[in-house]
Amino acid sequence: MVITCRELTELATDKKEGVLSGMDRLGIRVHLSWCTRCRTYLEQMDLAVDALAALPDEAATDEVVSDLVSRFESKKRTPSE
Repeated sequence: MVITCRELTELATDKKEGVLSGMDRLGIRVHLSWCTRCRTYLEQMDLAVDALAALPDEAATDEVVSDLVSRFESKKRTPSE
């Protein structure tokens, strides 16, 4: 299965949550074996998620969370390939 950069960015959250199908996991492994930009993207996403998870709960108001989700969704719709 061949996965494009765009498809990988759409599957990134499912990858982080461990809910990918076997075919998607294989496609991502193959894609990451040659695409340094997507490897970097996933590494940065992991760092961001880990950094946010380390923040105390009171640091992330509903407004901040909503803003971050909106920004992530807008980037997810228009990834650069």
